[in-house]
Amino acid sequence: MTKKLDRRTAYTRMVIKESLYKLLEKKHLSEITVKELCAQADINRTTFYRNYMDIYDLYEQLEEELTEQAFADGDIQKDRYKLLELIYENQTFYREFFDSRLESRYIKKTIQKMYDEMKQLLINRGTYDEQSFRILYQYNYYGAVGVIHDWVDRGCQESPEEFGNILYGIVEKQYQ
Repeated sequence: MTKKLDRRTAYTRMVIKESLYKLLEKKHLSEITVKELCAQADINRTTFYRNYMDIYDLYEQLEEELTEQAFADGDIQKDRYKLLELIYENQTFYREFFDSRLESRYIKKTIQKMYDEMKQLLINRGTYDEQSFRILYQYNYYGAVGVIHDWVDRGCQESPEEFGNILYGIVEKQYQ
């Protein structure tokens, strides 16, 4: 009985997820209602609320699923390219993500790892300056997020690897 329930729950969540993606192609997350999503998914509201608290909870859980797959290694060098691949493969999702200025625990966590690694690198070199590093890092963070947002808005014309090589090359030059 449990396997059947798990399969049914997985199927329901898949249908809800696909319906959200279809709706995101037409409108922003803030404009989507539970009623509209349920109609698109052909489920009732009770079924939706059995799985999610609201539209934003659904969105956060989807982002968590996506990013857990991408960041399973814990290797920051690979993770930063995996992040771009993830965004590339889920452009509709991340277009809304950036347009709605949503926050991501996983992107912040990855950025924090990069921050710590760059700081340690500069400390080891003997060139670390707290104030300059903090400002430069914030400049790079918000600049990178803005450039990634633009890349998504333009339909990810470059491959994730091509885009990543350019983006990370620019950032790394500043820390040499």
